[in-house]
Formats: sequence, structure tokens, C-alpha cells
Amino acid sequence: MRKRNLVLFLIVLCMAMVVVMVALAADAFAFGGKGYAREENTQAEVKTPVRTAKQEALHQAADILRDVGYTDDSVEIKTLQAAWMAEQENLNIVARVVMGEAGYCPWEHKVAVAAVVVNRTKSPYFPSTVREVVAQPYQYTTLYLTGFEKTTRECYEAAKVALDGTDDVPDDVIWQAEFVQGTSVWWASVVDTGWYRSTTYFCRGVAW
Repeated sequence: MRKRNLVLFLIVLCMAMVVVMVALAADAFAFGGKGYAREENTQAEVKTPVRTAKQEALHQAADILRDVGYTDDSVEIKTLQAAWMAEQENLNIVARVVMGEAGYCPWEHKVAVAAVVVNRTKSPYFPSTVREVVAQPYQYTTLYLTGFEKTTRECYEAAKVALDGTDDVPDDVIWQAEFVQGTSVWWASVVDTGWYRSTTYFCRGVAW
């Protein structure tokens, strides 16, 4: 019986992931192939919370299980809920990084900052979780782990794009700084606010 329940659980989760990824692909196509494009809605206009594709899939999987008789006290539903909360923490942390590192920068710069964090979790040279990547000494401030007074919706949207993998930033871009490092520069982002001007280099390469 437990094996049968596990199989059903995995099938439901896979089905939910397929539905969400198809929707993401359709959105990217609608924006002319730019996976990191977004609607031009302001935070005040859009009240719905920002959720990642993984969160949407987990939510759908839980709903499907409830429809076939599983309760919120079941191991299967609790497992999905725990995974949803873990992904929410990833979203919160990456959004805070974007706010702190690029809060007043253009959209593409915000997405690149978020992508560097996510890319590091996939690199053998860095820890495998968002929290551990941000907590590494001399990389980011630990304030990103505890929160800011305000993180804008656009920062959450940029974090979502990176976590969903719908950005255009190559996976080997793992460096972001105001100096060149790594093996090559993927993009040099020049930000000029009128009172402050800086160049941030997003670089490919490996750890020191």
C-alpha cells in the first residue's frame, strides 16, 4: 500500500510540474522568447503573491491528492507543504539579495544578480542550497538571510525568474562584482542613477 501511495504521489507531482512548465514556456513565447520578460504591472497594481513554478506545482499536487481523499495530516500532503515552505525561503532570500545588491538597478540587472545566486547552487565550487550560498563568508551579507524592512515586488519577480530557470543568464555565470574575475565577462552592466554611477561585471568561470 505504501509503495502504491508513493507511486501515486510521484505521478501527481510530475503531472503538476508538467502543467506549470508548459505555462511558463507559453509565457516566454508570448514575450518573444525572452524568458526573463515580465508584465509591466507595478507592485500597487498587482496584489497576488509572487510564487515560483515549483511552488505552483507543489500546490497543484496537494490539491490533486486532496481530491482523491488525502488529508492535510497525511505524510504526502505534509511533505509537499514542507517543500513549498523551503522554496518560499529560497524565494525570500534571493529577493532580498536582489534588493540589497540591485534594488535601484534596471530589470535585467536584477535578474542577473538573482541568477548568480541560483547558478552557484548548481556549481560544484559552491554550496548546493540558496541559504548556504548566501551565508558563505565574504560573499553576501547575512542580512539577506534575516530580511529587510521592505523588499519590492520587482525583486521577488526577478528572484522567481532565476529560480524558475527562465532567465537568459548562462549557468556558468557565478561572479558579480565591480571588478573582473573568473574566466571571462558575460555582461558589464552600467548603472547611472544621476547621483551614482557604477559598472557591475557578471563573469563566467570557476572559484578561486
